Amino acid sequence: MPTLPEISARLAMPYIQPAQAQKHVTHNEALRLLDVVVQLSLVSRALSVPPLIAQNGSCYLVPAGAGGDWVGQAGQIALRDADMWDFLTPRAGWLAMVLDEDRLLFFDGTLWRVPDIMPDIIDRLGIQTSADATNRLAVAGDASLFTHDGSDHQMKINKAGGAQTASVLFQSGWSGRAEMGLAGNDDFTIKTSADGTTWLDALRLDAGSGLATGLAVTQDAQDSTVGRLLKVGDSAGLLAASPLLRVPAGGSANALALTSGAGFTGPLPDGLELRFRAGASNTGAATLTLDSAAALPCRTVTGAVLPAGYIRTDTDTVARHENGLWVLSRMHESGMHAQGRFERLENGILRVWALRSTQSDSAPTVWEFPASFAVLDHVSATAQGASFHAATISSATVSQCNFDAWTNAGTRADNVDVALSATGTWY
Repeated sequence: MPTLPEISARLAMPYIQPAQAQKHVTHNEALRLLDVVVQLSLVSRALSVPPLIAQNGSCYLVPAGAGGDWVGQAGQIALRDADMWDFLTPRAGWLAMVLDEDRLLFFDGTLWRVPDIMPDIIDRLGIQTSADATNRLAVAGDASLFTHDGSDHQMKINKAGGAQTASVLFQSGWSGRAEMGLAGNDDFTIKTSADGTTWLDALRLDAGSGLATGLAVTQDAQDSTVGRLLKVGDSAGLLAASPLLRVPAGGSANALALTSGAGFTGPLPDGLELRFRAGASNTGAATLTLDSAAALPCRTVTGAVLPAGYIRTDTDTVARHENGLWVLSRMHESGMHAQGRFERLENGILRVWALRSTQSDSAPTVWEFPASFAVLDHVSATAQGASFHAATISSATVSQCNFDAWTNAGTRADNVDVALSATGTWY
């Protein structure tokens, strides 16, 4: 007859031996071991020293480097029994519930790890929410994390064919507001919606060329819609918003031709501004052509037909398109020569002034204006020096005036300085 072993092969529980005295001791020890390993639960596996108070029957997994009564018991199961610590060696295949982690662990003979208890393929999975036939993976939580396993990480969304959809949908209150991906074709599209029903293609990248279309980019060379991305070649928005943009000027003195690089061909947007330096001053009414658009009449800032010399060659001119006309703005102009000083403003105002001396005590002195008027409004003269009574203007035209200085006795005086000024318009 074979010899009966003293312990069981799997759990090392003691067997009752033939003719053994106090059989209850052996039996109770076996029951004690079963009480531990059956439905094994661990209070914790994170304590490095035994707890000060531990209930009998409680178990702990002893970590590496543990101290106190657990010294040298790393990897053992510490059982509190009869107010003492007993240690059990786990065996491969044991399952244990770690209570402070709310986690089920599996011992593989070396390490405790999460068991692979799920099948390779499952019909659906819901994490803190219910999955259904459409949403077979459903997750409810503040965030979801997908990370690498040592190197890269790539997420794949695959569709059956070109006419199907592979996209990511963003919702608010279960109503769609934005979608990006391959929606019904192979172009990458970003869509938006204000109500979940009507959708707009904000941006579409062509699968073949990579070029962009959609409402978020300019639609043509004349598009100056605020908020749209500017495509190469569509620079109207930039031109309309940048009055300092300087463009080349060609053509002739009275038929200017500007080249913007935007390729304008049709009706021009109001508010479009360009800065240019003319090669020749206009001699009268003028037109301006931008790219291939139609030639349009030029006007002053007051709406008048351009006078000769309005377009200057020594400084830039700003052209602004308004209602089929080019309104030209010119820099303030001033000058000085032997006849005095002048100041021309773009609104047509002309001011001239000088300090001249009377040349005769028998006839008026002529002052030729440093710049001629189109319309003369006012001329004034003031004699300099206390010994003279007055200075007067006897006659005036758009290009000159006659003036005199008079003594207190009422006689004409020679060699008297007179301050002269005149105002009017130059166009």
